[in-house]
Amino acid sequence: MQIITVSCKSKSSTVTKLTIINTVLAFLGLSVFILGYYFIWYPDEFNIMRYLKDAEWKEYGLTVGGLVIAAGIMSFLPLRNYGQKTKGALFLAVLQGLLLLIGVIKLIQTYQQNKRELANLMDEYREKAATDMRNGFIELESAGGLELLNEQELRMRLAIDSVRKIYGFSYTNSGCIISSDLIMAQEEYERLTRPYLDKRNGPGWEKKMELQIEEVRQKYR
Repeated sequence: MQIITVSCKSKSSTVTKLTIINTVLAFLGLSVFILGYYFIWYPDEFNIMRYLKDAEWKEYGLTVGGLVIAAGIMSFLPLRNYGQKTKGALFLAVLQGLLLLIGVIKLIQTYQQNKRELANLMDEYREKAATDMRNGFIELESAGGLELLNEQELRMRLAIDSVRKIYGFSYTNSGCIISSDLIMAQEEYERLTRPYLDKRNGPGWEKKMELQIEEVRQKYR
């Protein structure tokens, strides 16, 4: 009787430990699932509310349910000295561990790929800045959708562009959909070319340009 009691206690202790391990793995898996969106959408700013809103909860629930079912089926496999409940908890821990490992690896790969793409885009805009400064004309990018302008508005736009070209630059429309990495690259381009424009046009050039642009606007009102 004493031996049987110890054996039962040992099995109960094993199940308890496996339950704790499964709970920890489930928490880690949920954390990776939610916070992993930061690495997927890098270099967007960290936004936990966005991750909770946009998370694919249905797929997550199906995955968790699939793990539980798979562990239940595997619990019927013959393993010496293990009861069915212990085997189910053990296989669930193994499956959760494997899924967590695969998820972490994929997120790291996605993060590294996004970093490479950002670095390549930054290098592209740095090279563009150097080329444009050598050519003596800067093309700044701004986001915005397609505008339907009447004839007078179009003439005013062209006249304002002509004023800006006197000072060695113009604006080009980069479209209404713009990503964080593109914004960073555009800001880097502007940071690199700003000293060139200051040197080219002299002190106070922006104020003088804005006065000229305002004169153009007054003309077309």
